[in-house]
Amino acid sequence: MKVSFLKNRVTRTWMMGLCLLAAPAAQASSVRVLDPRLPTVKPTSPELEPETPVQRLVVKFHEGTRVRVRGGVLQVLSGERNLDERGRMARHGLSELKLYVDLLSALRVIVDVPRMGPPGRLFRQDELTLAERKRLAEERSGKEMADLDLYFEVPLKPGTIAADVNGLVTRLNALESVEIAYAEAATEPAWFGLDASGQAGTMSVGYEGMQGYLDEAPGGIDARYAWTVPGGTGTGVKIVDVEGAWNGSHEDLPRFFHAGGVQYNDTGWRNHGTAVMGVMVGQNNGYGVTGISHGAQVGHEGIAGQSIASAITRAALAVGKGGVVLLQLQAKGPRSTLDCTCNTSQCDEVPLEYWRANFDAIAQATASGVHVVEAAGNGSVNLDSPAYRGAFDRSVRDSGAIMVAAGTADTHAPMCWTNHGSRVDVQAWGEKVVTLGYGDLSSAGENRSYTGNFSGTSSAAPIVVGAVANLQGIANATGKGPLEPRALRALLRATGTPQASNTKQIGPMPNLRQAIPQLLGQ
Repeated sequence: MKVSFLKNRVTRTWMMGLCLLAAPAAQASSVRVLDPRLPTVKPTSPELEPETPVQRLVVKFHEGTRVRVRGGVLQVLSGERNLDERGRMARHGLSELKLYVDLLSALRVIVDVPRMGPPGRLFRQDELTLAERKRLAEERSGKEMADLDLYFEVPLKPGTIAADVNGLVTRLNALESVEIAYAEAATEPAWFGLDASGQAGTMSVGYEGMQGYLDEAPGGIDARYAWTVPGGTGTGVKIVDVEGAWNGSHEDLPRFFHAGGVQYNDTGWRNHGTAVMGVMVGQNNGYGVTGISHGAQVGHEGIAGQSIASAITRAALAVGKGGVVLLQLQAKGPRSTLDCTCNTSQCDEVPLEYWRANFDAIAQATASGVHVVEAAGNGSVNLDSPAYRGAFDRSVRDSGAIMVAAGTADTHAPMCWTNHGSRVDVQAWGEKVVTLGYGDLSSAGENRSYTGNFSGTSSAAPIVVGAVANLQGIANATGKGPLEPRALRALLRATGTPQASNTKQIGPMPNLRQAIPQLLGQ
């Protein structure tokens, strides 16, 4: 798009906006008193190292500004702004004139971005759905939620690195009407790596006896005990995994109730997603593995054709109140590690909620009663580091997600590469997890492949999902209904098997035998 053409479109947008100012504003019947949304701290310098691969530029305008895409162009819909939005905009001291000037400046910056197309909505759901989800989350939680339609993305050309856009991000963040702008690093699975060199096989065998994470504490989470309690296999609970790909044809997986988004056509992604599914819902059929929550329904939401934040909101809508969304991804954050000595290829990888759009999507999901389980990542970092500007300080902001670190299978000490810190809630096995995919344990083709070495926070997080789904299933079976996400998180922390003594905080490992009586009030 040429600059002159963009300027002409911006001028038309400006004139349309001035006309809209004269239109009668939509009046809210009443202004609700809600706990204010926590402010966003803009970075004052580039967050990502120059060589970091980035896939999109994200820009969010301040609450109440009512910036929208119309006719392929960003516009200010002042005439549609209600009293609540006016109040939110006023907090930032923004006038209509200032907002229009800043929007024009932002579009001029975007002209210089190495992009694949014009700016568009970051979240793919229609505007009415997002607005209704926001209203219900605020009504249920008593807290202000972000207007997700104020997020926009600029898709970047393949091969773009942070050095190409860091200066542009700084210019966008200098605009008063912009709440936050950032370059989103490319995501990858939160796994440690496998050597797929297993034995070929011609018939399926049972591996449940090798799934030590099913055992009673302190070795495992005592899943087998939960299975003896009504609802304790995750009965009636819906789970959606958010990541890259899955093999729905694997012999040991149930039929997916939800298949959203677009998958990557990549064996590595597919093995990863299949391994995750096996931990949670491998079928109880006498062969292969048995999933912790084999009575639950499971689905997936692919990220190949949408942002992570968009995938989170779609997954949350699919599972509903009392359902579980699993986030199995990590991405490069600011450099904070001084001594990353193991798993060096993933140094400084951090949890998804570091980026504000992901955080807002998670916060809305948990406020709506959805349990979100988030891999802490394998970046060898202390999430309490000043490099993250309080992004993982629970007293500053708390998405409501259950953040999961990785411990050793035997002593539950932190794996050398696991992220850690006060924001981490619980841990689970970060090594030696027996599940589906890869084929290092046995394989007679991709549909009958098994591994004994799934690892990383990618192996730990689905174990925690299993505990969450089983507890929610028991609550459903006993008439308690959907549990509050933060209450269930607190229950896991209070009843889990303590981590081994270590300066790195990764939290306890879930212990269902201890958690169930407390859930039932016994």
